[in-house]
Amino acid sequence: MKFGKELAFQTVQEWQEAYMDYKHLKKLLKNMLKFRQHHASPSPVGGCGFLTRKSTLYRSFSGLTGGDRCLITSEDEVILVHPVVQPPESSENDHDVFYQTIFLKPAEDGGENEIRFFQILDKEFNKVLRFYKEKVEAVTQHAVELSKQMDTLIALRIEVHQQAVEPSNPEPEGNEPVDGGHDEDPAMNVVQERGIIDQEPSLGRVKIKMEGKCPLRKLRTIVKSTKKSRLTFRIEELRRAEEKLRRAFIEYHQQLALLKRYRLLNILAFTKILKKYDKITSRSASSNYLQMMDKSDLGSLDEVNKLIGRVEATFIKHFSNGNRRKGVKLLKPRNKMEKHRTTFVLGTELGFREIFLLASALSVLTLVAVLSNLDMEMDPRTRRFQTLTELVPAGLVMVLLLITFCPLNILYCSSRFFLIRCAWRCLLAPLYKVTFSDFFLADQLTSQVQAFRSLQFYFCYYGRGDFKRRSNRCLESRVYEIFYIVVAVIPFWSRAVQCLRRMFEDKDLIQGLNSLKYFSTVAALVIRTIYDFRRGTFWKIMAASSSGVTTIFNAYWDIVMDWGFLQKKARNPWLRDKLSVSNKAIYFVAIIGNILLRLAWMQSVLDFNEAPFLHRTVVIALVACLEILRRGIWNFFRLENEHFDIIEKNRAFRLPFHCEDDKVL
Repeated sequence: MKFGKELAFQTVQEWQEAYMDYKHLKKLLKNMLKFRQHHASPSPVGGCGFLTRKSTLYRSFSGLTGGDRCLITSEDEVILVHPVVQPPESSENDHDVFYQTIFLKPAEDGGENEIRFFQILDKEFNKVLRFYKEKVEAVTQHAVELSKQMDTLIALRIEVHQQAVEPSNPEPEGNEPVDGGHDEDPAMNVVQERGIIDQEPSLGRVKIKMEGKCPLRKLRTIVKSTKKSRLTFRIEELRRAEEKLRRAFIEYHQQLALLKRYRLLNILAFTKILKKYDKITSRSASSNYLQMMDKSDLGSLDEVNKLIGRVEATFIKHFSNGNRRKGVKLLKPRNKMEKHRTTFVLGTELGFREIFLLASALSVLTLVAVLSNLDMEMDPRTRRFQTLTELVPAGLVMVLLLITFCPLNILYCSSRFFLIRCAWRCLLAPLYKVTFSDFFLADQLTSQVQAFRSLQFYFCYYGRGDFKRRSNRCLESRVYEIFYIVVAVIPFWSRAVQCLRRMFEDKDLIQGLNSLKYFSTVAALVIRTIYDFRRGTFWKIMAASSSGVTTIFNAYWDIVMDWGFLQKKARNPWLRDKLSVSNKAIYFVAIIGNILLRLAWMQSVLDFNEAPFLHRTVVIALVACLEILRRGIWNFFRLENEHFDIIEKNRAFRLPFHCEDDKVL
């Protein structure tokens, strides 16, 4: 594989703009080669006299010429690389060191191309150097935070151990007592190793983040804790804190590994491009430039390797009981080799291939049910209504429910139960702390209103026995009409109260505006449904106006807030600074498509569906399919924006401890 393709393959997607533009520099060299093949380049004469005569060639390029002193001592030298203390305008640090190159050969016969090449080379090197130094500063700060978290964890281990061995301090009611012989636990070995029993950090201001706890149990714990003057910690809290901090160490180690690979790849890229320059021009400029690179922070700053060593030593000591082989194995990412020796029915974890497989299988199953229903209906031999025909849809729903709630470890059990847990947390919002998986699933459910209404119809249709007579009396029931509204409102209501909880917890007013968006959708949905049942000019005007307002509100929020587009001063005009797809036209097509698909939601309100060749139920089904398509497009750009936001704000770490004065320990 050529190095250009290998570099693109190993590039970290979030950092793609920070890598050396190897492709562009290689293109400059190709143009240089074509020029030299068509023009003969005379050999320059070196010496200080030459530099005096030709100083104007590079004075405007570097701004570093200092009088008439000789800058080189050998006629074989091609470039002179200078460190510059004054940074470019894009830098915020007045003490950063950057590098600029002086080209020491004549400009005739293609020398301008070489000057241009070193200009771009310096620009790329300074870009890489600046990014690397910023990342080193960031991971160094993360190391300080993790160190404080580790100290707090050790203090918590000591506290739990002391509470376990003190007879006068029994375990709170409803919790498992901690074994007094806990000294053999690997987690406690760090106490003796660190020797901090007499100087343990204070836990008086520390809160342990327990997002996964049942809300009722959490409330009971809070009530009980108010009756005690001394803080008590349970073994369950200790275990959860250890698990969170262990994952944080693993994620941090992986970040360091990526940064180390970023440095090595860029050094290799500069080395290869300079060797190509030497080969094309028959010069020896690479040695000077590589010597400068070795002396720069990119070549000499070894802080990342030191941090990797410290992280591995700490992790091995505190999380693998000194077993280096086990600790290193846990820290390094592992390929899931079981996919090659296990089958679909054994419960492997869902990857993108398995998702496509599952979606395809369910689609085929649904299509088979539809075709079988139509075949039984159109069979001329039957000539009469059969109950079995109407039971096919119910059978399909039952199969899907059995697959979803199957307790056996088959058919992706862990993924199914994760989905069930997230759905449960959405249903009980805002009692649970809102995580990304919770509100992302709730957003998906808001696009499944028609599916939920279909399930409600199934309960009525089969529960009342209408399927035996092939009649539909559900719409005659007042209760059915009420539930027809409630079932559609629940997903939007759940998402709205999730936003309210995030607003109060994170002090983020944007989440409050987001909740207004969902409340406005609830109002529009209720009015639209009433119009479907009651009709009339008044309800039509109300439905059209409310649907119009919420359509504009939702379309704006999709494009600007969820996708992060329409930023005038962004690096990519009217989009945003970072994009994962190189073809920007795709983003503008998505923006237009989202608006058009949003407008499809209003067609039933404005009675555009009275085409004689389409039944109203068919139109509703088509609109539901278009909404699912719109949601699929929304998912891609929403995840892309969330991913870049996480990287930018360094929100990847989930640390277990939090101080009451808002200082993370």
